[in-house]
Amino acid sequence: MKQDGKWSGFRKLVLVDRIKECEDITSFYFKAEDGGKLVKHEAGQYLPFKIVTEEAAYKDVLRTYSLSIIPNDELYRISVKKIPGGLISTYLHERLQIGDCIEAMIPMGLFTLKEESAEAPITLISGGIGITPLLSMLYQAADTRKSVHFIQAVQNSKLHPFKTDIHMIAELKGFRNTVFYSNPLAEDEKGRDYDEIGFVTKEWLSTEANLESTFYLCGPPVFMKALEESLLGLGVSKDRIYYELFSQ
Repeated sequence: MKQDGKWSGFRKLVLVDRIKECEDITSFYFKAEDGGKLVKHEAGQYLPFKIVTEEAAYKDVLRTYSLSIIPNDELYRISVKKIPGGLISTYLHERLQIGDCIEAMIPMGLFTLKEESAEAPITLISGGIGITPLLSMLYQAADTRKSVHFIQAVQNSKLHPFKTDIHMIAELKGFRNTVFYSNPLAEDEKGRDYDEIGFVTKEWLSTEANLESTFYLCGPPVFMKALEESLLGLGVSKDRIYYELFSQ
């Protein structure tokens, strides 16, 4: 292993904490089992890994989950939605305990913030669990950007991860934060829990989004397709739209 934390192949990471973010999403925090430094990932990258087990169903099954933490060389966090019938997501939620290990490769991926001036506006739009790479971007942007609009689309308050984190960053940095609930609960209150009912539409974007932004999008395929078509239809050039698809 090199001094900068880089390694080749797989390296054991040990689970040091797990936190439930909402009804179906839990965050898992890992450090290097050998106590060394990690590779400082770029915001938006993902972590390829496999479960450490002799059970045939899981052995050598590789999965990739976006890192949802500010880039650093000490601690990784992945935030995982439990998918009904999902092999690895179910294992993580139900069986992986503090002290257990995974075997991980170095962070990878090209869905990262592009180099621009601090004044260049960016808009981050997430759907559901697609928030994870964009959250890492938001943490980084808090130190490097002056104009950020974070748009988060979820169903309701029970399925609303990282609400406090995003609100605090927006308040501290003066960023704009807009929350859409597609199916609010009876107890959900507009203006407190969310800002808009329904979906992020072309009409809403035309009046509420800064169309001079660079846009970063992440969510389910249908969500992404609709957003891209809307932005292109509003005159946003394709080279200012970056996205990563998250299947459900």
